[in-house]
Amino acid sequence: MAYDLLDKKTRARVDELIRRHPDYARFSEGVGGNPQRIARWAFIHAAAWADDIKFDERFYDDTRRDAKPASPIPPFPDMKRHTNWHYVNLYFSPDETPLPDTPTINARTELPRMMEGLGGDQGWYYLPWLLHVEGDVHQPMHCVSRLTKHLLSSDGKPTSDLGGNLTVVDGYTNLHAVWDDLLGVTQDETYIDWVAARLRKEHARPNQLSLDPMVWTQESFDLARTRAYTMPADVGTREHPFRTTRAYWADALRVAQSQAALAAYRLAAVLNDRLK
Repeated sequence: MAYDLLDKKTRARVDELIRRHPDYARFSEGVGGNPQRIARWAFIHAAAWADDIKFDERFYDDTRRDAKPASPIPPFPDMKRHTNWHYVNLYFSPDETPLPDTPTINARTELPRMMEGLGGDQGWYYLPWLLHVEGDVHQPMHCVSRLTKHLLSSDGKPTSDLGGNLTVVDGYTNLHAVWDDLLGVTQDETYIDWVAARLRKEHARPNQLSLDPMVWTQESFDLARTRAYTMPADVGTREHPFRTTRAYWADALRVAQSQAALAAYRLAAVLNDRLK
């Protein structure tokens, strides 16, 4: 949806940055049709690159205490997976559990650097990161972590639920996965095009469109607290999983659709502004 909203000149610059990426062959693999179609789907596939490298042996997880740096492969600036760029832990507690400080490297701190980097020599590197993380932070569970007296670490102290990953839902899944999957889990191009067209039709571009990641992450945090965590403090553990209802799923889907459309409008606006 964001790609289709780009100005003509911006789209040409975006296409050129994607083609310069060392993994462009992967972005365009299996994509047929005319050059315009290939460019569009390379952009879409590039948006998943930041997740793909989590399983790529060329890169290493720099957040691990026992991290072993991978050998540099030019022209990449580094071979870090930067897993802490995908989210920001804005903590809250429904039962007055003391809250830790938000880690200083997170999506909120890195998104401005990605935007700034678009116009530099490594714009090809920062563009896929921006495509991915801007989308991530519009998924509310990427901007929140809940602490309660009922979720404890191995040393018996209250611990974060890691953006809902440790909040048990319906006995078989977790709250983060529920919200990750609301719009569907598929690479089917026909379905993706259908969803994008429906979102654009049903959600008009807002008159006021904030391009500030601080605003984006705060909005998602507020949505997570009020629309995702609709359970008491003692619910969401293995002993007391959160039991969803049809009404919960319907409301979550409405939020997910609205957030996806908003993310598309904002992403297009950022690119049109930075790469005009």
